[in-house]
Amino acid sequence: MRNQSFFTHHKFSQGMNLKNLDQAIISIAQKKKQLSEENLSESKRRAIQIELETLKLNFQANFGTMIEEALFNFHDEFCPDNEILNPAEYLASHYVETNGGRIEVGEHEGIPVEVEDFPGTHARLMLVPSPARLVLQGQDVDFQEVVWKAV
Repeated sequence: MRNQSFFTHHKFSQGMNLKNLDQAIISIAQKKKQLSEENLSESKRRAIQIELETLKLNFQANFGTMIEEALFNFHDEFCPDNEILNPAEYLASHYVETNGGRIEVGEHEGIPVEVEDFPGTHARLMLVPSPARLVLQGQDVDFQEVVWKAV
């Protein structure tokens, strides 16, 4: 990437807790995973959708401003033509961290972005926990970079 110093950290203000942010991300991911199960009754699916929307609203209320700032800075620098979405939309629902620290996610996780530094390359931007961070991952070219991390 053109600006190797883009990797940023966000210091939490008093009262904000990194563990709470991680738990909020994990809770939403778990609900999204539950919602993707095929054998759900319609009433169970509706109940999970309501729980998921409540979790997303709480996430936005508690952490939205901070995540939006990180998303704005990333988009402004690397993909200014892409629309910034609600921070909860960037949450991956299925991910595994390997021993090397690489995040393995499904091919349709996160939000597609067009990064100016990689013209014609398909990439996705996603928010993952432990620690909370934004990860840019190539879809047709093998690259992955943490572009923001909460500390």
